[in-house]
Amino acid sequence: MEEAITSPPFTGIHNFRDVGRVVNALSRDRLIHENFIYRSGRLDDATPADREKLSGRYGLHDGTVIDLRTKSEHIKQKARKTDTIPYTVPWNVVYINFVGRKFELNVLKQLKWWQIIWFLTLMICQFRMAAIRILGRNVLRPKGLLGLSKDSLRFCQAEICQALEVFTDFKSYPVLVHCTQGKDRSGLVIMLVLFALGMPLEQVKADYALSNEGLAPVRASMIKEVEEMGMDADYTQAPPEVVEAVWIFLLQEYGGIDEYLDAIGFGKEKRRTLRKLLLV
Repeated sequence: MEEAITSPPFTGIHNFRDVGRVVNALSRDRLIHENFIYRSGRLDDATPADREKLSGRYGLHDGTVIDLRTKSEHIKQKARKTDTIPYTVPWNVVYINFVGRKFELNVLKQLKWWQIIWFLTLMICQFRMAAIRILGRNVLRPKGLLGLSKDSLRFCQAEICQALEVFTDFKSYPVLVHCTQGKDRSGLVIMLVLFALGMPLEQVKADYALSNEGLAPVRASMIKEVEEMGMDADYTQAPPEVVEAVWIFLLQEYGGIDEYLDAIGFGKEKRRTLRKLLLV
């Protein structure tokens, strides 16, 4: 697969790609409209030239960016970039706190009672990152990427539906989805979009796994970031096996992708609109 699919000439944006272009490159036929769906890591470090390229070459000047990061991630990013020069982006930004209250409560329930007290104490004292390390070390790290994906499907349903609904409005396009690294939360949303479009499993797996290449330049800093959150280097990978496991989970727990999407409120009419807009 040609390098330009996963490595456009950006300076401060990593893991960017045109999802339609990736899927089409893996098929004998043109299946999805290109220049409609993009995915990437965070845009905070984008240079002026990067932003100009997103706006012009990739058409985001009148498009939409879906930001799936948590409040903690925004706070941490703001503190990290003390020299940021304010600027106005030309695209619309939809902020979705992907890790919502249901997910947080589920994680808290898995802590021991004394860990819960310590977590709440740290949060009250505004030591947010120290509190998050308790969750990462004691709950998230043992679950691994697959466990995290399953919990997201169970407990982030309102947030997933909100993200998917952006794709049903023609005025939203082109749409770029990102979280921090553009790998897990963004990967899950894009995975569900491609499943809903009826894309072959092997192509969905291939797109997901491209994050390994897309994030290679920042692997060391990623490992540092996840370790600060109490997790390990495994969380910086994007193994294609996660996609197949998610597909099997949806079949076993809900009866399939359509049944899952029905359950979270992304019903038949919304899926029909999604397919009408994105399929060639």
